[in-house]
Amino acid sequence: MKITFQKSRFLDKLTPAMGTVSNKNTIASIEGVLIETVENRDIKLSTYDMKKGMVSLFEADSVEEGGSFIINAARLLQILRVMPGEEITLEIDEKFNAKIKSGKSEFSLFALRGSDFPNIPVLNSEKGFEISADVLKNMIGKVLHSVAEQDSRPVLCGAYFSLKNRRFDIVSCDSFTLSVCAKNCEIRDIGAIESEGFDFIVPGHALNELMRILPDGEEKINVYITRKHAIFRMDEMTFFTRLIDEDYIDYSRIIPKEQTIFVTVDREKLLEGLERANLVAEEKGQGNSRSYVKIILDGDLLTLTSTSVSGKVFDEMECSHTGENIEIGFNCRYLINSIRVAEGEKILITMKSPRQSITIEPVEKKQDENFFYMILPVRMAES
Repeated sequence: MKITFQKSRFLDKLTPAMGTVSNKNTIASIEGVLIETVENRDIKLSTYDMKKGMVSLFEADSVEEGGSFIINAARLLQILRVMPGEEITLEIDEKFNAKIKSGKSEFSLFALRGSDFPNIPVLNSEKGFEISADVLKNMIGKVLHSVAEQDSRPVLCGAYFSLKNRRFDIVSCDSFTLSVCAKNCEIRDIGAIESEGFDFIVPGHALNELMRILPDGEEKINVYITRKHAIFRMDEMTFFTRLIDEDYIDYSRIIPKEQTIFVTVDREKLLEGLERANLVAEEKGQGNSRSYVKIILDGDLLTLTSTSVSGKVFDEMECSHTGENIEIGFNCRYLINSIRVAEGEKILITMKSPRQSITIEPVEKKQDENFFYMILPVRMAES
C-alpha cells in the first residue's frame, strides 16, 4: 500500500472514531484502525471494539498502490498530530512495515494484515428514519444522566428509544431517577417502518460516543435498525452499536399519579443553591458516606440544608407552593443532574410525602416537546 493524503482529512475521521477503539490490550487487531483503499481514490477507515464501531470515508490525494492493513490507532493518532506538514504519505510493504512520511520527518510502525480485523456487522437495513442532528443530540442530552453505569438489569444500562405516530420518546432509568424526553418532530421514513412504530434500547456507552460525534445544527442523521444493531449515518461517517436485546421496564407504572404538594420555583436559582449545597453534601470523611441535601418547604419559602463532617450549608429562596409543608431529603447530585438539563425559567416540582418520589416538569409546556423527571428521596436520619 502507498497512499498520500491530507493530514487534516485523516484526523477529522480518526479522532471521533477513537471512542470505538478497544483499549483493553486483549486483541491487537481491535486496538487498531483498519485502513483500506476503495474505488475513486477513497480511503475507508474502520474501528470496532466488538460492541460499537465506526466506518468513515475520505478522499486521498493519490493511491499508488492499494491494500488493506491495520495500524495501532492510538499510536497513529499521536504520530499524525505531531507530523510537521499537511501532506502525509503512508507506505506499507510486504513485511508489514509501515512508514509515515511528511517532509523530512518519518516514523516506522508495524502493521497487521487487514484480514485480521474482526468482521463488522452488516450495516444495511430497510427499517429506519431520518432526524436532524440537533433534535437527536438535545433529546439524548436530557436523559443521559439517568442511564445506569452498572446494574443487575441490563436494560437500565441503556436508553429506550420509541417512535410511534411521529412521536419520538427517549427514556432512561437508573433505579433512583427516571428521565423522559418526548418530541413531535419531522421524521422521514427510510425504507419500511412498521405502521405501529418500533422501539429499541441503545447502551449508555454508545450514547456517550454518539453525543460526542453528533454534529451541531440541522444536518440530517439517518438511523437504521437491524435485529441486533442501531446504525447512525451522518455525512461520510457511520456509527453503529449493538442493542440491548431485552424488553424495557414499564416505566409508566412507577410514575406517581396522585401528588398533593406543588411547588413552582426559579430553575436557575434552585440549581445555584443545589450547587452550593453540594459542596457540603459530597464531602466524604473517614468512613462516612456522602450526605444528603434536605429541602424544607414552609409556606412560600424553599430552604436547602446539608450537614456533613466538614460543615453545614443553609440556603433560602422564594417559591410558589400549594399543599402541606414538608421536609424531604435527596442525593444532591441526582437533583442537580435533572434540573441542569431541564429547560425554562421556572419548573414545577410535585411531591406527596418524604418517602415518595418527586417529579420535575416544565411550568410552560411546549406543544411539540416535553420532558419529565422523577427522583427517589433518601431516608433522612431522625432529628
